[in-house]
Amino acid sequence: MNDFFRKRLAKHQKKMMKYMRYVLNDHFVLVCLFLFGGVGLYYSNWLKSLTTPFSFGGVIISLFWLLCLFGGKMATFAEAADLVFLLPKEKEMRSYLQQAFRYSCIFPMLLLGLAGGFAMPLVVVSTGQPFSFFFVYLVILWCLKTSHLQIKRAELFRFDPALIRNWKVGWGITSMGLLLLSVYGSVWGGLIGALVQAGVYYWYLWRHLAKHLDWEKMIQMEEQRLHQIYQFINLFTDVPEITARVKRRSYLDPLLQKIQKVTSNTYLYLYARRLARGSDFSGLYLRLVVIGGILIAGITEIYFSLFIGALFLYLIGFQLLPLYSQFRYMVLVQLYPVKEEQKKQAIQRLLAGVLLFAALIFGVIAAIVLNGMERWLPMLVYLLVTGLFVKLYVPSRLKKLDD
Repeated sequence: MNDFFRKRLAKHQKKMMKYMRYVLNDHFVLVCLFLFGGVGLYYSNWLKSLTTPFSFGGVIISLFWLLCLFGGKMATFAEAADLVFLLPKEKEMRSYLQQAFRYSCIFPMLLLGLAGGFAMPLVVVSTGQPFSFFFVYLVILWCLKTSHLQIKRAELFRFDPALIRNWKVGWGITSMGLLLLSVYGSVWGGLIGALVQAGVYYWYLWRHLAKHLDWEKMIQMEEQRLHQIYQFINLFTDVPEITARVKRRSYLDPLLQKIQKVTSNTYLYLYARRLARGSDFSGLYLRLVVIGGILIAGITEIYFSLFIGALFLYLIGFQLLPLYSQFRYMVLVQLYPVKEEQKKQAIQRLLAGVLLFAALIFGVIAAIVLNGMERWLPMLVYLLVTGLFVKLYVPSRLKKLDD
């Protein structure tokens, strides 16, 4: 089964490497550099304004680390056919799942290493502890995450859902308590507690596990995990493995009814309904607006606020541009007695509307956060960015899509 897991892993990594060349492109790397640089500068200036000890810092650190502990899930690479072909091998699946558990630890450990390094300056300012304690905190985080993955692995078996829920609640309470103990009390006490917690979860949820494997649940959880990965990759390129879900969303009917049902609005109506009722584009738009709004709400530097708002407006518009090709291969659309130029005008009008709405939200949030007469400057800049994107960038991009 170890060789079988390695084959599944190699197949998965080959597929991911194919998509990574689209994700790690020059634009994405450049945006990440500017974003991390801006966050780092803002974080550094905020730390300089604090005085040691900063009593509330321990709560911020503990909550931040607790959220980071939820990053990373149990990767099993299970497929639908396993329910039939691997069922006779259920007793040998323990070694397979042990290999899967070890692999699943890699990404969370790297993430927690970055999260620990990012929060360590605040730990020093809040508690006065030396930077050398970073490695102790890192071991604590790793132990807590190991316990969390033990629960995720136990979910693959036929446990009572109430029992699993109790383990999750207990893990959350004890993890938060150990993090607070490490920051406010004794870091060594937190380390011992984290080691004990990891040992207890391993002993009861794996070492003495006698439950049967829930194949359907394992396959379902793996499909959900891969779906989330493909959703992220879908921000950069089309992913055949992901399928859009259509939802009625009757509460958006008043907006769609404002589009006059005339020949000149044929594609505008199609694009608007596709955006409103497709979970991929509407979910993407909502997530980017919410994330951008939260970031702007936490920024008091006007130039950084201008950059973040303009960046997210560009990302929203860029990610919605594939709407233009949604109906290209539909036979009925080819029979419509409308000009091809109407498609470009329709997508421009739709992007102008959704970007204008996002720009107004970002501008209002920035106006609330900022002070003085400059509070309305972001609104003007966001509207200007929207106009330039729709009038200048979109036509050139659509021309490339047609070619």
